[in-house]
Amino acid sequence: MSRRTLGVNTHGFIWSTPAADAMRRLGASGYREFELVVNPPHLSLELPAGERREIAQLAARGLTVRSVNVPSLDTNLASPMQRMREYSVRVFRDAIELARDLGAQYLIVVPGRVNPLLAPEPELRERWMRESLEQLMPHAVSCGINLAIENVPFASFPDAASLGAFVRSLDSPAVSVCYDAANAHFIGESPAGGLRLLRDLVRVVHLSDTTRRAWRHDEVGLGDVPFAETAAALGEIGYAGPCMLEIIDTQPEAAIARSHGRLAELGFAPRGQEETK
Repeated sequence: MSRRTLGVNTHGFIWSTPAADAMRRLGASGYREFELVVNPPHLSLELPAGERREIAQLAARGLTVRSVNVPSLDTNLASPMQRMREYSVRVFRDAIELARDLGAQYLIVVPGRVNPLLAPEPELRERWMRESLEQLMPHAVSCGINLAIENVPFASFPDAASLGAFVRSLDSPAVSVCYDAANAHFIGESPAGGLRLLRDLVRVVHLSDTTRRAWRHDEVGLGDVPFAETAAALGEIGYAGPCMLEIIDTQPEAAIARSHGRLAELGFAPRGQEETK
């Protein structure tokens, strides 16, 4: 039986550890694939060329940056304000180039943020997001980077149906989906059902735990995400891309280790083991 490997999203290290050091520490624990989070002092868009090469060269030691993630606190690609969209496009252009320089394949994209008290109509969110992506897609193609749009509760396309419809409408090889199981579960969506609906679009998967009462990215076992069903759906759709542990904790290494142990009980590969067929 296939045992799917797990990589690590480095969100838990954004205030404490430079990205290269986090990769080396996690590599010593057996991890080989990483999603680096753009957040100084962990990782900056202004990272000097020498430090970019240092991270990229870790691939020679088997430590690969598979994706880069830009948090959405300071950007909004679907803002009703044109100048905010223009600013956000510039940030994401720089992030595309950073991802390229680090040897990544994917840039995770949060599709804007919406007003939680009085959200704009879906047609407006789609128009603004499309306008931003149409400026980014040619640059992504030229840099060899795929834009993986994530399902996020506060964003323009929080559920699998709306996200899938939008990505399919773009009909671009430069755009795919990053599917987050905790985000889906929090809004009342079945992660397994969402994966089945998006089966041909998913290129990156995020795994962490939450309840439906409070939105979290906790270690596995602290919430009630149905991981067994999620793991089964990954096999059902033939998913072969990266699965990233996106555990946000003040002691990330311990929380990641405990999460991995629980997921290994569901058929994921233990740390340090490659996927077997």
